Amino acid sequence: MKVLVKKLGELAIAGRWDIDFHLPAEKITKFPQDIVVRIDDVADVMKAKRDPGRKPDDLFQYIDIASVDVAIGVVSNPQEIRGDEAPSRARKVVRAFDIIVSTCRPTRGAIAVIPVELHDQIASTAFSIIRAKDGVNPFYLHYALRLSSTLEQFRKWSTGSSYPAILDEDVKKTLIPLPSPEIQDQIAQKILAALHERDTALAAANAGWNGVLNNITNTLRGHVEPSCELSVNQETISTISQVRQKLSELPQLNIDGTSNGNGDLFDDMIDE
Repeated sequence: MKVLVKKLGELAIAGRWDIDFHLPAEKITKFPQDIVVRIDDVADVMKAKRDPGRKPDDLFQYIDIASVDVAIGVVSNPQEIRGDEAPSRARKVVRAFDIIVSTCRPTRGAIAVIPVELHDQIASTAFSIIRAKDGVNPFYLHYALRLSSTLEQFRKWSTGSSYPAILDEDVKKTLIPLPSPEIQDQIAQKILAALHERDTALAAANAGWNGVLNNITNTLRGHVEPSCELSVNQETISTISQVRQKLSELPQLNIDGTSNGNGDLFDDMIDE
């Protein structure tokens, strides 16, 4: 059982009574303490805002939380909208190489570097806008902000149950490891190279997928002969008989009303 002794005045100042908030973060202690720094020591939290509604006919790129691919931490789907269609949250101005940190459900890791093509565009007020100081690589900072040791601290600072959230002040005091600029650059280069390799592999896989679909479509149109060049894993369910066999092995659906009870779900679906 964890025990923590705190003075009443300390609890009152913090405004939090839960023990998790007051216990020190554990994962950040795994790094050498001589490279551990607060985020506000190495970056600024930017507050610049612009109301796109003042230019109702102008188009702009809007970055909200849904625009961030949380798997890899990149802006993948910004919305192009008119000023008169801008939501009330569309206010924060971003600069190229800023890092946006979602303050709503922050442990999801919706954290991304602003690409050059989105310079001077608008992000949601649901983000903290972090700008690396001189001597700090923004791509390394992005990596550090997505570390599990950082997300652990975000969880500790969060308030609310359904939609836990943190504040800019919580982001500022979060601890991250920060090596020398030379090592930062090396780490950034490795990460960007791996990201490029991933994108290349995905593009090739998507091209292959689209090629197969086009071949099938042309076959149905009678333009080409069916191709059987692709192999299918023996465990993959792909044929009609395999589908029927698998359905016969599965339990019946749990639905209201009566069932014919014969367990032939495939026939049940056809009859409907």
